[in-house]
Amino acid sequence: MYTLQGHETHTSPEIPEEMAIHVEEKGQQGFRQRKGNTGTAAGRKRSLTRVFFTIVLLLPFIIISSSASDLGESTTNPTVIITNYEVTPAVLLPGDMGTITLTIKNTAESASVKENTGIVSGGTFASTKSSDINIFIENVHLEENGIEVLTGDFDRLGELGPGQSVPVTFIIRAPSKNGIYFPEAWIDVKDGRSTRYPLTVNVNTDISTQKKPSLSVTQELPDRVAPGEDGTATIIIENTGLTRASDISLVANSTVKSLVLTSSGRYYAEHLEPGENMTFDMNIATDKNTPLGIDPVVLSITYHNPDGTPEKQTEIIGIPVKGRAEIAVSSVTTDPVRPIPGSPFTLIIRVENTGTDQASSVRAILDSSFTGTKTAFIGSVDKDSDAPAIFYLQATKDGSVPVNVTISYTDDFGSHMVSEQASVMTSPSSGLLPVAAAVLLVAILAGAAYWYFRIRPGKAHAE
Repeated sequence: MYTLQGHETHTSPEIPEEMAIHVEEKGQQGFRQRKGNTGTAAGRKRSLTRVFFTIVLLLPFIIISSSASDLGESTTNPTVIITNYEVTPAVLLPGDMGTITLTIKNTAESASVKENTGIVSGGTFASTKSSDINIFIENVHLEENGIEVLTGDFDRLGELGPGQSVPVTFIIRAPSKNGIYFPEAWIDVKDGRSTRYPLTVNVNTDISTQKKPSLSVTQELPDRVAPGEDGTATIIIENTGLTRASDISLVANSTVKSLVLTSSGRYYAEHLEPGENMTFDMNIATDKNTPLGIDPVVLSITYHNPDGTPEKQTEIIGIPVKGRAEIAVSSVTTDPVRPIPGSPFTLIIRVENTGTDQASSVRAILDSSFTGTKTAFIGSVDKDSDAPAIFYLQATKDGSVPVNVTISYTDDFGSHMVSEQASVMTSPSSGLLPVAAAVLLVAILAGAAYWYFRIRPGKAHAE
């Protein structure tokens, strides 16, 4: 109880000690809570600031890492194409069976895997590796579209390497009606793009094509041309097509140096209608060194179709070059040099070939007043060489005796014959025996006189 002077004193209820302590502790807890709340707000602000700066610093690396992840490995899906197809037979009759062969190729240039390795610097990798990959063909199907396909699908055909091709053949049956049909090839590949390719099948149908000119070349050549001789070849160009050929140009060139064109090697015609032709002569010259055989001359022909598109064709004509033998007598000799009438001697006639080919079946026949062998068989004589014709004869008179030799031979140009005149000098036979007898008689008389007038008197004195 409290007592105040001059006032009535009231007694306040006493607070238990435990409750006073609880109130004091509760007040301290509230103070600490307010203080903690203030510290938590400041700490949270500092934490947000640190997170913001961390994100700003790491953002470029996150972007680069994402780019590296995107660029580190890139793949272009593989695919296949149909490079060619063939329908056999080209035109089917209604109800006939045939085949369609597809040529499937891996597009190696566009089917590849690119791998990037190394440290990124300015968006560029240190090294890049690109390699082609195989393609796996899951299914090949031929959609009928009017025809009947007798062959089933080709499932799981297998892998096809870069640039490789594989043929696939389907058996088909033509429908009963004529017409043009368009079946479609479907090709499915694993992890790649599928291919659809339309085909064309002709069932007993005429397809009109663009009418075009067509030039044919015929030639009239000499049977043969000998080296060193000239010749003429006639060339005929005819339009065997269905429309006009315009701006026709022909250029002739020899492929052999020793065979040349002596006429113009260029010819021109403004146009040729169907069935029309043009003719020109081509003069050629050869020399001794022109090779034997068929020497080609190339004809280059250009012209234009009615729509203005150019056409070019090449023709080759062969000039037949054959050698010609040329036989002549090079020398006439006898053994002995001057035969004596009544005695045997040998006549040697040398036959030479100055032509460009071999002479065969060479034979020499002698016509003279001498007696003996009048025919000599030589055989063959090569070009630039000679051979002897030998005759065994007997002289019948003295002086200059004319002889005629006829030589026959053959070559690529046929049989030939040449004749040569010559003479043989023999020793004179008239007066030879009387002179010899007279000389001998004089010698005998001189010896007898010498013995009678010189030797005989000497022997008589000696006795």
